Amino acid sequence: MEKEKIVKKKLNIFVKILIILIIFSILLYIWMHYIETKIITVKDFILTNEKIPESFNGFTIVHFSDIHFGRTTNEKEVNKVVEKINEIKPDIVLFSGDLFDPYINLSDNNIEFLKNAFENIHANLKKYAVYGDYDFINKEKYEEILKYANFEILNGENKAIYYNGNEPIYLSGISSITKNTPDYSKAFSKEKDGLQLFLSHEPGVIIDIKNNTDFIFSGHTLGGLIHIPFIGGIKKQQNSLHYERGKYLEGNTTIFVNNGIGTEDFSLRLFNLPTIYCYRFKS
Repeated sequence: MEKEKIVKKKLNIFVKILIILIIFSILLYIWMHYIETKIITVKDFILTNEKIPESFNGFTIVHFSDIHFGRTTNEKEVNKVVEKINEIKPDIVLFSGDLFDPYINLSDNNIEFLKNAFENIHANLKKYAVYGDYDFINKEKYEEILKYANFEILNGENKAIYYNGNEPIYLSGISSITKNTPDYSKAFSKEKDGLQLFLSHEPGVIIDIKNNTDFIFSGHTLGGLIHIPFIGGIKKQQNSLHYERGKYLEGNTTIFVNNGIGTEDFSLRLFNLPTIYCYRFKS
């Protein structure tokens, strides 16, 4: 009889633990899929470099990436991104690609919404973008949306940017190196003293352009999606190398890896909020 009571007690404890684990798993899933994916934040960085002209002191860049529209990022989230960008009042805006998701078919209404939303992003000077690997799924629609919204799509060109003076900085960009063979022949300024910025989808471009540029702004990694403390993200992307999110220094080049807005594959985020990056120059 005593033995039966012990077995019954152990069984009850096991059932309680199982119920707690099930409830915890359900709540964790709700948080990762329905809540954390919607908490869009802004992360600020101060950019210092001896090449920054004095006239660019206070110059502000906003950088966002990896929308993957239709998965966990829908109209409400895109409108929130637009609102947060416009609150910053950036001088230029950079989008490092992956507006689309390979498993989501967008309707004509979706395309019209994205055209209008991206058009409503305001920059004092200019808006720039590059193709992400998934934007090649429908390259024509990507171009239609971005060009309608007055984004200039960079693909190897070098652009001089002026701000409060006659001394420029330079910006280049390249399409996804996962889907495209890059041509860097015209990407860098011949002015060795000029500050060089580079917009790419994948941080892996560092292998080809290390020390040819001062700053790289990239995305693609989605911050690893589920970030485990002391271990890192569980989602590893091609052409990301060991970079995951945030700031890295390689030689004379600083790399920023934006952890993106959307999700991919399992549509979850943990300890990895959707983030817009804001860079402010300090000469």
